Amino acid sequence: MSLKYILPVLAASQAVFAASDCGDTKIKTQSDADGINSCSTVKGDVKIDESYSGTLQLSGVEKITGGLICSGGANVSSISADSLTTVGKAFDLEGLTTLTLLDFPQLDSVGSINWEALPKLQSLSFAKGVTKAGDVSIANTGLNDLNGITLKTVGTFSIQNNRDLRTININNLQNATDLISFSGNYDTLEVDLPNLGTGTNMTFQNISSVSLPSLEKLTGQLGFWGTKFETFSAPNLTQTGDLVFKDNSELSNISMPVLKTVDGGFTIARDDKLSAISLPALQRVNGAIDFSGTFNKLSLGALKDVEGSFNMQSTRGNFSCDDLRKLKNDNVIKGNFKCDATNANPTTSKGGSGTSSSDSSSETSSGAAFMTGANVPVVGLAALFGALAQLL
Repeated sequence: MSLKYILPVLAASQAVFAASDCGDTKIKTQSDADGINSCSTVKGDVKIDESYSGTLQLSGVEKITGGLICSGGANVSSISADSLTTVGKAFDLEGLTTLTLLDFPQLDSVGSINWEALPKLQSLSFAKGVTKAGDVSIANTGLNDLNGITLKTVGTFSIQNNRDLRTININNLQNATDLISFSGNYDTLEVDLPNLGTGTNMTFQNISSVSLPSLEKLTGQLGFWGTKFETFSAPNLTQTGDLVFKDNSELSNISMPVLKTVDGGFTIARDDKLSAISLPALQRVNGAIDFSGTFNKLSLGALKDVEGSFNMQSTRGNFSCDDLRKLKNDNVIKGNFKCDATNANPTTSKGGSGTSSSDSSSETSSGAAFMTGANVPVVGLAALFGALAQLL
């Protein structure tokens, strides 16, 4: 057979061989990874075995229809994929305790991100930026920032226990369809979500600043616990579900000038530097109002309907309980009513202390079942191992 016939036959047989190798792939060595480098698309999962050691390079693969997964690969030091644009399902890395590099210059779309216990990973090399992801959960890593994650929309966005994470700035994020949660990260974490307009639930704990200038509506909870910021401003927020500010030791100003509706309970407690509460546009609270603390000024001039109970207690209030009692008499307030403007030991409606100088209480909420960042724990052995590794 002449060479002109042999070469096409060899090429065809090589293509068939490559195509047969472009499904689910388990990588134990770099040779296994090299075996799929001729596949522009891997139709299935790429799983990195926990026994893998050293650097891993995927060259030539542009799309993985399944997940890119590694669990327990304690000796994987780096993962790079110079051509990969898409991971169809989970980008799931857990317990890679020596991983220092993720280099994915073309990656822009993933089904979801779940990274847990990556204590040596300090930054991301995602030059193009990930703009599409369903859910994102990042916990117990060494990341200093989330540069390279440039989402436009997201489902759950959970950032927990990343002790070196100092800044989060996701300029493109406009909508979140599930929980956004920040808890247990660097104690002066700055969160900037300048274009987020709508969402569901948002909880913030252990942060030093938060910027939500475009936020207009949340269908679920907005909550702040144990933060270090002095001012919270939501200039465009008109509606939210449960709303809570609790144990924010530096908070001195809350500005929500166009907030009209709280579709749940509204709690302010133990924010000792907050001297004034002004909600000029607030008309309707579908749960309870429960304010306790050291504030001396109160403005609820537009209030028309409170479906739940009403508890207003302060150590040095300069507001009139008689005016508020009139709201009860006029049936604006439908539930139980209590007001004390000069109570040395103000309490929440459930009996918890209203100031941090008072005795502490395990009571966590009033008028609604609130979910804090602390109640969204990172679970699993990988999380525990990662947390321990960060201390070493």
